[in-house]
Amino acid sequence: MLINNTDTMLPIIIEGHTFKPNAEGLWSLNEIHQTLALDPAKEPSEWRNEIQTELSNSGNLRSKAGRYGGTLATEPGAIAYAMWVSTSFYLMVVDAFVAMRNSALIELRHKDALLDANMPKASTLDMKARGAGLTWTEACRVAGIQQPRLALDALVSMCAFVYPVDNFGTREGSPRPHKKGFEVGAFVKVSSDFGNREGWRVKPRGLDWLRGKTEEINLKVAEEKALKDKAKRAAKASRIDQWGRPIK
Repeated sequence: MLINNTDTMLPIIIEGHTFKPNAEGLWSLNEIHQTLALDPAKEPSEWRNEIQTELSNSGNLRSKAGRYGGTLATEPGAIAYAMWVSTSFYLMVVDAFVAMRNSALIELRHKDALLDANMPKASTLDMKARGAGLTWTEACRVAGIQQPRLALDALVSMCAFVYPVDNFGTREGSPRPHKKGFEVGAFVKVSSDFGNREGWRVKPRGLDWLRGKTEEINLKVAEEKALKDKAKRAAKASRIDQWGRPIK
């Protein structure tokens, strides 16, 4: 029988009383019986049904002799005993199962609906990525990056992308991946005639890289947008007319 790390095991609460496992990760069913002041007919030794038999055969219940002995149980065994002795605990478990089941069903239906809606697009974009490559906007849509234009600047601030510069060191054009990104085939340079202003496209390897950075990129975009909005509000608040009144 496998015992979980007791540091990560949650207590079991029955009718307002909290029961914790011992150092072996086992609950004392006798302690539960005594704390709840149950009828003698509900003593662990009186628990005889198919569930108790199955739990005993599977090693979830064990007997221990001596002064501190009695019936010990794993987490499944303790929960099953609690359901046998407490109607309120039994109904709580049933309600929790129903809620979990319905939630899982709703989530599954939602995922299926999203899959049905996006599968044709996803298949088309996947084929496009393997061919000529995806435009930056298309790649962001697939990867879940929320604001493609702002994401480019975010990647520059993250030192993942760079601005191209002319012979005088002046920026020109939009940000692009580092040279190595093109060398390893994550991105590919294209003519502007291909329909994207960046002059490059995203290949499957680059798309995988973007997916791994999505959360970080979206967070960076949100942070920088918040800073810009704050600066705009501060600048607006500092504007006054010739009579010293704030300009709205």
